[in-house]
Amino acid sequence: MSSINAKYDHVRSLLESGEVQEARVACQRLVQSAPKEPALQSLMSHILMLQGQPASALHYAAIASQLAPGEVELLKQWANLLIVNGKSEKAIELLRRDQRFHIHPSVCSLISTALLDINHCMDALHMASGACLLGRGAPEFDIQHAACFLNTGQPEEAALLLKHLVASPDASPSLLSGFALVSNYSPVFTRTRQADVHRRYGLLWDRLEPTPPRVFANSKDPNRQLRVGIVSPDLRSHSVATFIEPLFIHHDRAAMQLVVYQTNALADAVTARLKKNIKEWRVIDNISDAALAEVIFKDKIDVLIELSGHTHAHSLYCMHLRPAPVQASYLGYPNITGLSQIDWRLVDAHTDPVELDASHDPANGERFARIDPVFLCYQPPSPSDAPLPTPASADTGRITFGSFNNVQKLNTYIVEVWSHILKTIPNSRLLLKGVAFTEDEMRENVLKRFMDCGTPPGSVEILPRAKTTKEHLALYARIDIALDPIPYNGTTTTCEALWMGVPVITLAGGTHAGRVGVSLLNAVGLQELIAKDEGDYIALAAKLASDHPRRAEIRASLRAKMSASPLCDGPGFARRFHATLRAMWKEWCAK
Repeated sequence: MSSINAKYDHVRSLLESGEVQEARVACQRLVQSAPKEPALQSLMSHILMLQGQPASALHYAAIASQLAPGEVELLKQWANLLIVNGKSEKAIELLRRDQRFHIHPSVCSLISTALLDINHCMDALHMASGACLLGRGAPEFDIQHAACFLNTGQPEEAALLLKHLVASPDASPSLLSGFALVSNYSPVFTRTRQADVHRRYGLLWDRLEPTPPRVFANSKDPNRQLRVGIVSPDLRSHSVATFIEPLFIHHDRAAMQLVVYQTNALADAVTARLKKNIKEWRVIDNISDAALAEVIFKDKIDVLIELSGHTHAHSLYCMHLRPAPVQASYLGYPNITGLSQIDWRLVDAHTDPVELDASHDPANGERFARIDPVFLCYQPPSPSDAPLPTPASADTGRITFGSFNNVQKLNTYIVEVWSHILKTIPNSRLLLKGVAFTEDEMRENVLKRFMDCGTPPGSVEILPRAKTTKEHLALYARIDIALDPIPYNGTTTTCEALWMGVPVITLAGGTHAGRVGVSLLNAVGLQELIAKDEGDYIALAAKLASDHPRRAEIRASLRAKMSASPLCDGPGFARRFHATLRAMWKEWCAK
């Protein structure tokens, strides 16, 4: 056994020296010589994960835990790899099988993670609360607790938890990233405060690991074809794909060569469709952000655009390492990233008006590049049915408001505002739908929140996620007026509602997330539905609810108007997008 221990230590030393392949070869020999040693199986699993092979890593983790069924760390490794491999339900079954392990807060937290993954968010919240009690304030359990609060529509509670943690001088970049994400959902965060939160993230990276110097060999010809890199984990059935597809289809191949870095192995029919428009498409799901940066640097990308911000599976550390001379953030996140190495953020004059620039310091992070008149281009679902007549015409005049936005946006403030609308307009009702509403307790919790605000009984209906896009779009036939959440507006949901002929009422907020509705409604000529404050928002809802002819007119004309608008003008958007990138590139060339 002493010989095995020495060889085990040798493998660990190889890993510490960064010689991962050598460590794998050595560990493989050890496993073959001592197949009943759980520590060796576990180490092999760890090495395979470092090499980006989660399926193979799962195999060895399972063997390790089965060889030592009483070892909680081996059980957690097995369960975590089940989650990574998209088998969260099996992970939950495994972790709940033996009650002896439930005294471990890390096991409870891991169960919570798996439950969130399958949208059992209230159940996940209970498990996270238990982990916090058992863990006695350990930060990692509070972080999971905060994630559960956000995913049950309680961003205020999530922000309070994280605010306490980020005050520590030992706060990690991942913790600050999570706090930045949560700040978009809570009404208490002003534009200035959000900017400060995000900037702290970038400053921490600058302090922990200053960006290494780069010498770029890119030709400084301002007018040549640009190599534009796109980094995203969401190039599949996802809202990001909906809005990036028009660019992929219509970009000028002679002026701009797109190089896509798909950082998530998840792929579907949408991925296949997107790939048809891209000559260079790299699936980069099995390497670190540092290795990704080197791949991009060697590809001689001129302008690199990341589409994730602080959302799940982002590659911001890669951007911090500056693999391209010009770097920008776009689309998938409603705020700056805070990184000093990202030069630009692509927005428009409605989402980020020049007069609000005082809250943002472009010398310390992204400068705003405005793609006017609208920073997005919507790819309508195909095929989709024509809008149906307004439902009130067939429902004895009863008005139905609706929102199909994620439950994360259902903060306390918006529940109060929507309750006020339902109390103000007699016989009105609200239809909510979302992926988290498959859980009975989640629906009951949300209904109780509305009832606590005095909402008339029976006026709120909650539906789970539709099985197909066709079924999802058909539900808009039940809605007279869509209500945009505050402070985090809808984007895909707003476009879908408009496409199906449903007018959307929004409130012009002070942050990017709170002004996307302003941009979308301006693009389709419905400026009349933009409220200037809470009172105006409620008044607009009441006014439109009482104006059946206007609603019928919007329903009948909106599809054609939207199709002809800048919001659905793929070729025009691609030209504007290229012109914006060209201006960035020329500025760099002139330096």
